[in-house]
Amino acid sequence: MKSLLKRSLPETVKRPLRRFYYKWRGKSPVGVWPPGHYYSPIPSREEIEERLRRMPAEPPETLPGIDLRPEAQRAFLADYARYYEELPFPETAESGFRYYYENDFFSYADGIFLYCFLRHFRPRRIIEVGSGYSSALMLDTAERFLDPRPQMTFIEPYPERLEQLLRPSDEQFVEIRRERLQDVPSTAFAELQAGDFLFIDSSHVLKCGSDVQYLLFDILPALAPGVFVHFHDVFYPFEYPAHWLREGRYWNEDYFLRAFLYGNSLWEIVFFNTYVGKFFRPEIEKSMPLCVRNPGGSLYLRRKEE
Repeated sequence: MKSLLKRSLPETVKRPLRRFYYKWRGKSPVGVWPPGHYYSPIPSREEIEERLRRMPAEPPETLPGIDLRPEAQRAFLADYARYYEELPFPETAESGFRYYYENDFFSYADGIFLYCFLRHFRPRRIIEVGSGYSSALMLDTAERFLDPRPQMTFIEPYPERLEQLLRPSDEQFVEIRRERLQDVPSTAFAELQAGDFLFIDSSHVLKCGSDVQYLLFDILPALAPGVFVHFHDVFYPFEYPAHWLREGRYWNEDYFLRAFLYGNSLWEIVFFNTYVGKFFRPEIEKSMPLCVRNPGGSLYLRRKEE
């Protein structure tokens, strides 16, 4: 069919053939264009290796058009250090705790910096998109250190594991919405006010109808000034680890977040785990050494207050 379309046929003949070809190819699980094709969002192995070869050995300290606010991040790191001394969490599963460090999803630095963030900013209301070890940490931190406890809403279509974490004392503070993010009206996020917290652990893929598309296009623009937002699996300088790319994780959320922040005067970076871990490592080794074991991949943003 492709060779037929390339022949010197009249356009009146080519046009219906082309429509038939696209319709036929569109029924394929990969769509009209195969992975690695110029028009496919999935890169080829050659494109990945070329990208990795062109990347500098060390990430740059600055990025064009994005204010990384290094001194503000350094100041937060110093503030967070005072909470580090009171860390209660065990390394492995232990009675009395829902969270522990030795897990594959939200380990050491991710957990420690989230604990510090909650104690430092004390949000009154939290909405979490996706649940897991981060939910366990927030529940443990709220129970032990936050008085009054924040109201917490978990948006999770498969909440069975989350429900196992809950205790009778949590009931008055916790709401579970058993649905996909895309099915939650954007007005549900209007209840978040300055100082409140939206925690996002998404599919990491922006595509037609995805949660990331809904977040960037509908939810973030509607949030009130002063609301904090967390994204997970974001790595400085907004690029995925080489071994993830090589094993076929074709996520793209990092790239769209970089584009979102470029020249954006409405949002600011509050704390970026892998940026801090790279450029302020001596301070971390001295005051928060557990964070060195796994730097995580958390990015904290805030919509600027007017």
